[in-house]
Amino acid sequence: MLMRSQPAGLPPASDQLVVLIKEWLVRLKSANVKKFKSVDDSTSIRIEEDVTALVGKNESGKTAVLQAMYRLNPLTSGHPTGFEELRDYPRRYRSRDKKVIPTVAPVSMEFELDDTDIATFESKFGQGTLVKESDGESPAQSLTVEVSRRYGNQSMFFGPLADEVAMIRGRISNAGLSLPKYEKKTYKDTIAALKESTAEGAKKLGADLEEEDLPRQGQNLLRGLLPKFQYFDEYNMLPGSVSIRRLQGQDEDDLEPDERTALALLRLAGVEQEEFTEAEYESRKAALEAAANQLTDELFEYWTQNDDLSVELDIEFRPVKPASASHVQPPPEPWLQIRVRNQRHRVTLNMSERSKGFVWFFSFLAAFSEFADETRRVILLDEPGLNLHAKAQADLLRYIDEKLAPHHQVIYSTHSLFMIAPDHIERCRTVEDLDNNGTKVSEDVWSARPETVFPLLGALGVEMSQTLIIGGHQLLVEGPADVTYLSIVGQVLQEAGGRGLDPRWTVTPVGGIDKLPTFVALLGSSDLDIAVLMDGASGGNQRLTQLVNRGLLDAKRLIPITDITDSTEADLEDLFEVDWYLSLLDKSGVGKLTASKLKGGGRIVKRVEAALGRPFDHYQPAAWLLRDNTDTVAALSDEAKARFQKLIDRLNVLLP
Repeated sequence: MLMRSQPAGLPPASDQLVVLIKEWLVRLKSANVKKFKSVDDSTSIRIEEDVTALVGKNESGKTAVLQAMYRLNPLTSGHPTGFEELRDYPRRYRSRDKKVIPTVAPVSMEFELDDTDIATFESKFGQGTLVKESDGESPAQSLTVEVSRRYGNQSMFFGPLADEVAMIRGRISNAGLSLPKYEKKTYKDTIAALKESTAEGAKKLGADLEEEDLPRQGQNLLRGLLPKFQYFDEYNMLPGSVSIRRLQGQDEDDLEPDERTALALLRLAGVEQEEFTEAEYESRKAALEAAANQLTDELFEYWTQNDDLSVELDIEFRPVKPASASHVQPPPEPWLQIRVRNQRHRVTLNMSERSKGFVWFFSFLAAFSEFADETRRVILLDEPGLNLHAKAQADLLRYIDEKLAPHHQVIYSTHSLFMIAPDHIERCRTVEDLDNNGTKVSEDVWSARPETVFPLLGALGVEMSQTLIIGGHQLLVEGPADVTYLSIVGQVLQEAGGRGLDPRWTVTPVGGIDKLPTFVALLGSSDLDIAVLMDGASGGNQRLTQLVNRGLLDAKRLIPITDITDSTEADLEDLFEVDWYLSLLDKSGVGKLTASKLKGGGRIVKRVEAALGRPFDHYQPAAWLLRDNTDTVAALSDEAKARFQKLIDRLNVLLP
């Protein structure tokens, strides 16, 4: 196996390997930070496919977690890219752990390769050299690879990865040699058997394979597939002025973070290597203006605060004092001047004197533009938009969702309630610095301290105030269609002498099953009586089950619809007869289907979507039923009415 004890260095992979990389499909799945600054062990952090938000108060360790992630496979940003014991190792453990520090991995990550990545690897090293994961029920489609970095070492370390013997099995066969004779349990022993052979062909193959070091080549190939990490924080914001001579003459790894962003601006303009002289002033200024206009145009797609602003770049030539022993006047030094023009007030100011929110947004666009060729990145933003107005923070979230997330994974830290999307609470991970345990990162937002989850409460507050009519007894359902069906069928039951839903219930659609745990956790701390009507598979949502196990929700108040249908999975729509629901879909304009077109079993809405070949608005048929329901409701079967009655009775009995 390719083991962690065999590091793959950071220098670029060979051209031969790069040619094999057609697409960048590797996805960051999880991360773990250990023994780094305030972090003893962050615990495993599950990373979303698009956006993940680290939420915590000041000094909780959010920045430390992002910095450790960045250093796994960094793009230069002016920030440290390696792990240094003196600077980074937790001081309280440094003396105790002195001997083992070089073996400590401050960051380890799991990346998921899909079948295309696996095919890339196996096209070079042979079929079966990578073992795919499978759940036992469906064809295997992915492989998880662990990658880490260590203190004082610039190499990447890979966890168990491939069958090393399988990597050379084809070479032995192709050489006409006997596999049973030479193949051993390990790569090293197999090479030794070849080299010790009396057959010249075997000896030569053994020597060639030892020199080629296929396990290292495999690591290099996979390292080339890994996404690069781009880090950006407030220190990367553009300065008001900066020496062009320093940007061009200094090693870019020695530049400060703000200078590094200024260099990105020069590169966008295509003049990072050009000579800046007074004679070339106009051509250089024209190139800089083009770059500024490009970024400004992109910025104003999402900047809604003040459309009278624009960025102007200019070159100032400052006189340089001659050396003390020389009387020769050196040429003036060119400086890049970055200014912001306000058309409304007809004034320009140095960027350092302008709103930090505007400067942050423009600076990030400049830094982001430099690595446009890196088609797949993990973008790490430390407290983005901290100086932005609440509305501008919403614009930034929209930029992240629309421009970044479709192509890259984004991980950002925040303590601002306006940087949390209330419709995507599942993206949030809480970060807390716990007594004697250091920084911990958790997906269980409801288990964090009140001060940590305060931004989440604030973000949900506005949405909840718009969707909830607070009553003493809350019945949480997945969507508005559930509210409609419970109301209409309940009325039909009452008119027939049965029982409708008790009017003391306030039925609240939360906008999806993923939001149910969050609403339960937030409302459960109040004096409200809460019940949850749960769609989906039998056994339910794992996070809801955790709430029950923690005593935050009475198990009797979690009502799976599968209890009514006596099936493995069900939505409220499954209480209707199939033919009746298909007729409703036809009348409401969703589509015309017959039962024969529905494949397999399971939930009716999923089977319908499979037959249509597309998702549909589940509320559309319910809305039609509200407007014109006389004949359709009259066609409800007695069996369907009985199922609804059973559900409603079970809900009503929960009330005092």
